[in-house]
Amino acid sequence: MLTTLHSTAQERVNREYAIDNDFRSACRVTAPLGRGALKIGNSFLKTMSSNMRSESDLAIEEREITSTFDLTKIRVWVITPATEDHDPLPAILFIHGGGFVYKGAPYHYRLAKQYALKTKSVVVYVDYRTAHDNLYSVPLLDCQDAWSWMVRNCGQIGIDSSRCAIVGDSAGGFLAINTALFAAKERLTTPAKMMLIYPVIDCSMRTESMAQFVDTPVWNSLLNRKMWEYYLQGNNQQSLLDLNCEQLQTLPQTYIESAEYDCLRDEAEIFATMLSNAGVATLYTPTKGTMHGFDIAQRSPITQAQIAARCKWLSWE
Repeated sequence: MLTTLHSTAQERVNREYAIDNDFRSACRVTAPLGRGALKIGNSFLKTMSSNMRSESDLAIEEREITSTFDLTKIRVWVITPATEDHDPLPAILFIHGGGFVYKGAPYHYRLAKQYALKTKSVVVYVDYRTAHDNLYSVPLLDCQDAWSWMVRNCGQIGIDSSRCAIVGDSAGGFLAINTALFAAKERLTTPAKMMLIYPVIDCSMRTESMAQFVDTPVWNSLLNRKMWEYYLQGNNQQSLLDLNCEQLQTLPQTYIESAEYDCLRDEAEIFATMLSNAGVATLYTPTKGTMHGFDIAQRSPITQAQIAARCKWLSWE
């Protein structure tokens, strides 16, 4: 699933990028995007979904929802924290990253559980279909169906429709934004909060950091271009950096976090500025000494501090 950097290449990257030592192990790998690697990697990641089982402080229930596009069954996990409060809980739709082509990883499952526990929210984790082996836009359509299902079944799930958030990391950020735009357009219940962690935003790849970071560990602009080829499949896609003020104003209050040595860094900052200029309450947090996907190192004090900050922002208390 993972490709290890040659030692000399790793040494050069370490010299060029002042990435914190917390992430040294994670920086030894990059994400392979060949179809053979994706098949093997996703087969492995599929077995890791066994981690989604109930624990003493969490009830986890696997559900199936039906795609409105092709009637395929889409898996979601409903993660409910143990609580003595019988009132409806806040809810979070969690959309994992993975370049649109990888299934969720164990650290995504751990994050979803932490968000549920630390914010006292029901987390709906959507196991959307991947881009490289499905028709154009299927990953997004699955996420939109998951949002629709969640807000239309509030009573059954035990959630408060006025306190629903949407969270996406990396490619999941792109899917989260477009799902929120969809909810507003379709006049569904819209998210009250949106959280984007080192998000994918700009399919035109025109920022300075995209030109600069061609060899950063874990993720870089060369991989980013391949990712967009898998997702777009030759179709035209409006960059989220080209949204107009009226479209931006349909989005909820937003938290955006970027990584310092990440080709996606600048598009996150630009998007945060666009939202703020459109009057959307926006908190932008640029992390330092970090690379894309630093959440992988969940024992890092940097990662733990960021997760705590996210949960504080997501909480309703």
